[in-house]
Amino acid sequence: MRKLSLFVLPFVFALAGGQALVADERATDAQIVAEIQNKLYHAKVPQHGNVRVAFSNGIAMLTGTVDSVGVKQAAERAAQKVDDVVQVIGQITVQAEDVTDQQIVEKARKEIVTYPFYSIFDNLELRAENGVLTVGGQVTDPFKKSDIGNFLANVKGVTQVQNDLEVLPVSTYDDQLRLAIARAIYNDPFFIHYATTALPSIHIVIKNGNVTLEGVVNSALDKAKAESDARFAATYFSLANNLRVEN
Repeated sequence: MRKLSLFVLPFVFALAGGQALVADERATDAQIVAEIQNKLYHAKVPQHGNVRVAFSNGIAMLTGTVDSVGVKQAAERAAQKVDDVVQVIGQITVQAEDVTDQQIVEKARKEIVTYPFYSIFDNLELRAENGVLTVGGQVTDPFKKSDIGNFLANVKGVTQVQNDLEVLPVSTYDDQLRLAIARAIYNDPFFIHYATTALPSIHIVIKNGNVTLEGVVNSALDKAKAESDARFAATYFSLANNLRVEN
């Protein structure tokens, strides 16, 4: 049998020692659980409920209760960021017993105003049933559809988001029509109290040259005046006035 030379032996022992060192440095399950909990903390999950963590053989199990489906999804994403986690099993319950469907819709309407890309050329229709928030209406860009769905998933009490938003077709003509009607309405001194708000409540939805006015106004006179301004602003195929008069 051929013997290892004295020159080779130190490298063999060094390699064996290095492998033992790597094995010794592997994180324990308890350390991985602590790391996951740290990720949950930085994702602000504890502010919205109580999530318990278990870990074994690369699988992280999340249980407990949070107040929205968005927080549940955030917890799962946070756990997945830990290097040793191969799979995340989310068994978190979404529960907010003190929130009604009406309150969910009201909160969602207030929250959407803070979404920076929601404009007067988009329109949202919201309803909730047993915690399921359905989002309908129209948006001008595809990214807004997914963004808004994820954004509203964090509203307290939302157990699921049904995203039925329609993405309006890309059209230079429609873009020109949007601007023309917006200028006609919001440059009208009659609507100065609308134009100066953070997000004016008269929305202009254009699809293939067809105009729809959506949103809320203070009076029947405001509704009629907005339609009159829009009718003389540009050339279009049709115009529908769906503005609602606020009670």
